[in-house]
Amino acid sequence: MNFNRVTKQIVVFVAGFIMFFCLLGIAGTTDRTEQIVYAMPQEAYEAIYLKLGNGCTDRQIADEYMANKQYYDALSQ
Repeated sequence: MNFNRVTKQIVVFVAGFIMFFCLLGIAGTTDRTEQIVYAMPQEAYEAIYLKLGNGCTDRQIADEYMANKQYYDALSQ
């Protein structure tokens, strides 16, 4: 048995396994961001967008909303 070959196969397998879970984490974060943005009240979205400016991302909007959820939810009542 060639240990050098086995070692390379193990390293490739472990690297692939780690990359797979990293991709799952990225996909999960994107899904969470989309759910938060689409579920928030329109008034909250507009207030956050005006506060953060034109170049803000959905992730920044979702983070701001979750950090101050009670305040932004009160805007729509």
